[in-house]
Amino acid sequence: MKSKTSYFNRALFLNLLKRYWPIFAGYCLIWIIVLPIALANRLQYEAASMANHFDLRVLAAIGGDQILRVGIYGGTLMSGVFAIFIAMAAFSYLYNARSVSMMCSLPIKRESVFLSVFTSGLVSMLVINIAVFLISLAVVAASGVFAAGLIYLLQWLAMVSMLNLFFFGFAALVASLTGNTLVLPIIYVILNFTVYVVEMLIKTVMSMFIYGISMTGSSTLAAFSPPVALLTSSNFERILEDPTDYNSAFIGAAYNGWGTLAVYALVGLTFAALALLLIKHRRMETAGDVVAVRPLKPIFKYCLSVGCALVLGLLIFSTVFSNSPLFGIKSMLFMLLFMILGAFIGYFAAEMLMQKTLRVFSARNWLKMGIAALIISAFMLGGEFDVYGIESKVPQFDKVQSVEISVSGENVTFEQAENIEAALSLHRDIISHKDVNESCIGNYEMAVNNVTINYTYKNGKILTRGYNIYKDVSDDIYTLNDLMNSKEAVEYRKNLSVPVSVDTIADAYISYFDRELETYNNVELSPAQAYELYTQCIIPDIDDGTLGKVWLITDDSYYDGVYDCTINFSIEKRIDDNEYKSAYFYTTLTLNAERTKEWISKNYGLSLSTMGESAKYMYYESDSKAYAEKYGYPVVAQSATVID
Repeated sequence: MKSKTSYFNRALFLNLLKRYWPIFAGYCLIWIIVLPIALANRLQYEAASMANHFDLRVLAAIGGDQILRVGIYGGTLMSGVFAIFIAMAAFSYLYNARSVSMMCSLPIKRESVFLSVFTSGLVSMLVINIAVFLISLAVVAASGVFAAGLIYLLQWLAMVSMLNLFFFGFAALVASLTGNTLVLPIIYVILNFTVYVVEMLIKTVMSMFIYGISMTGSSTLAAFSPPVALLTSSNFERILEDPTDYNSAFIGAAYNGWGTLAVYALVGLTFAALALLLIKHRRMETAGDVVAVRPLKPIFKYCLSVGCALVLGLLIFSTVFSNSPLFGIKSMLFMLLFMILGAFIGYFAAEMLMQKTLRVFSARNWLKMGIAALIISAFMLGGEFDVYGIESKVPQFDKVQSVEISVSGENVTFEQAENIEAALSLHRDIISHKDVNESCIGNYEMAVNNVTINYTYKNGKILTRGYNIYKDVSDDIYTLNDLMNSKEAVEYRKNLSVPVSVDTIADAYISYFDRELETYNNVELSPAQAYELYTQCIIPDIDDGTLGKVWLITDDSYYDGVYDCTINFSIEKRIDDNEYKSAYFYTTLTLNAERTKEWISKNYGLSLSTMGESAKYMYYESDSKAYAEKYGYPVVAQSATVID
């Protein structure tokens, strides 16, 4: 009778549980604290706070929102951390010559050993998940929201189980690639974050010597760093009784990232299958090596070289030149020098770790290190001289859907064709003035505006550029000022995300320079006054083009045509008992905003100074006479403009 090949060994399965039960006990205990205990406290608190208007739908929604968020955030952290602990225990036999020899001498196939220890770790986590699910189900039942709680908890169970599968599969793959139990968690952590970190490092390096590259904006490759992607997830949705009314009751919560979780789970299964194949064909004498798979050794070496080049290069450069206004080719050359030094440290450190000796400075290694240095040099020089076309890249007009410009705290999104074309033209002008703008770096006496331009293409992609514009070297800031005061820009600033009404105005005041008190003063407005001022005066003046503008440059038209006076509104609308949606509106009063001026005169009769008058008065009253003379301010006090 033929004997059958077994792919599971019960003794190995149980042995892992017996030897490393504290790991699983810790996983269980933390989940009990994080979910059922925390959930019971939250539901009890919310029920008590709704004593006079108790609503089971709202209570279930609040609890469901917490369950779903704990599922993603807590599941990511718990799975990510405990997966590596369990993998270190399950695959510990691979890292010791005696234990691996013992395993290989047993009449058990390698596939059987792998599947036994892998399923032992994974099944244990899944069983604990089910236990926590049942305890939590009892909690929601005791709170009277069993049906809704069951649905949310089933989603939590699915979330956490898929995350377990991904992270433990990934940990098993890393275990199959390494030969040292201390190296395993280090490589695991690095690989979990490497894409995101490397992207940020490369962006940082590029922003230092490629004109226009900006560090603003989110990562485009975060999905390849699962902990980052999951912990920054915004796939949660609050379901309102009336979706058009923010004041309606919060009756449900939903998670919309199931597709991503399913992909991660499938990837986890793939990682586990790859780990099985690698361990099946692994040379077991590599126990104790940093990298156990021969073809991966050069990859490890060069990855460590590049990583050290980026990290150490940035660290040394930012330390040495923290207060030095380097720019252009000089900045790039010093950065290149420090990056090559970092690559040298990383390359030979990797060699020492893999060869387990300090004797690694051979001619062959120097040659390979030289190749790495040449590649880094080509990358840096290509960026500095715009070989890649990054600096000179301006989108084509017909491919752009909108342009968002941020400058001096003002943000505007342009969608009209003429303004998009104007933004593209301005962008080309800024690029053409690269040399003069960079030559002003470190000159703190020159007025500078930081400008960020975000293009949204029709295909959904985004291009971001950032520049420092100096008004004394080009007319770019004047062109930008005109664009930021175009009709579309003013309309954009006028339209708020929360409708303005007497009920939504939370705070309103007029801030102005008070000549009598020699300081700035505020006048508080009631919601009714603010609503009247906003609807009957401010909006009509904005529509007439006499109000709602911004000033990026302080020239004569600014000092002579603008009052040192701002009107400020804080607007809030309640979404539910504990959450509000807010917006903020402010505008600077101009001399030709007749309706708004008349309202202030009728209600308060304030004595207002123009920006120029208040500036001259302040400089006259201060002790800095040299400063006043330097900037041409007279030494006589100016009379204030009185609105009465």
